[in-house]
Amino acid sequence: MKNFLALLTVLAVFNPAYAAELFASVDAISGSAFLSDETGKSGAISAGQKVYAGQTIDTAADGEVHLVTEDGGIIALRPDTAFRVDEYRAEGGSGDRIFMSLFRGAMRSITGWIGKHNTSAYRITTPSATLGIRGTDHEATVIDKAGGDEPGTYDTVNEGATILKTPQGETEVTPGKFGFVPRNRSVAPYILAKQPGFWARRKLRIESRIQQRKEFFRTRLEQMRDDRITRLKSARGSQAGPAYGRHAAAHHPERGRRSAGNKQLRGHRYAQARQPRRAQPEQRRHKARSKSEHTRQ
Repeated sequence: MKNFLALLTVLAVFNPAYAAELFASVDAISGSAFLSDETGKSGAISAGQKVYAGQTIDTAADGEVHLVTEDGGIIALRPDTAFRVDEYRAEGGSGDRIFMSLFRGAMRSITGWIGKHNTSAYRITTPSATLGIRGTDHEATVIDKAGGDEPGTYDTVNEGATILKTPQGETEVTPGKFGFVPRNRSVAPYILAKQPGFWARRKLRIESRIQQRKEFFRTRLEQMRDDRITRLKSARGSQAGPAYGRHAAAHHPERGRRSAGNKQLRGHRYAQARQPRRAQPEQRRHKARSKSEHTRQ
């Protein structure tokens, strides 16, 4: 048992994924992509693999990765993208949150129940801006090198709305529009007059599957959330277990009173059981005389 506990401790310290919150599963992959943890340990990604808070995904020039988050959302990472899960919690309550970073490249994000129930708990951070949502399906792109389009953060919306923010201000991006924040100029976000050039040059291999997956999870979000709440309540109840002795009385006063009453009752019964052995001297003499007279007769 001691060896087992020691092993768990080692895993918790040296394997961040062991103790971190589960963020998503790899739903599909095309080309090459790699997953690394906070220690820098990296490995190739495969379908079905689990992704945890604190981990980073890098896609190659031919790589695309589709993730399904634990709250029923979809994250599609485009080629040549660097993405990290900063914080994540999906328990179905007010403490849920999904904070991510996009360092370069592009990601399409279709929010799950977290974005639906608490839009303020959703955030994407880029080198030049932060993005919030109002229940959405959107795509953010970070251009880090000049190549026809100005470096900076771009965002377009398929459904819902997003909020692009910088210290200089914020702007709302609605369907069909492109919001932009330059990387090397300190200005408030603004809406572009026309579609950026990179948009027409995109080459995506598995994009066609997203709409079907989107519809599949959209109809199940509330049930997924309810199931998560139920499972967590059940798990916490089983972990609590019974309490005994002084700890039980301290945490459960009524249980403590019942325990004290039962103890008193047991003491009373014990005294009754011992009473015949403690007969008074007169009683013992009376029994002795009765026995002697019976013998003489």
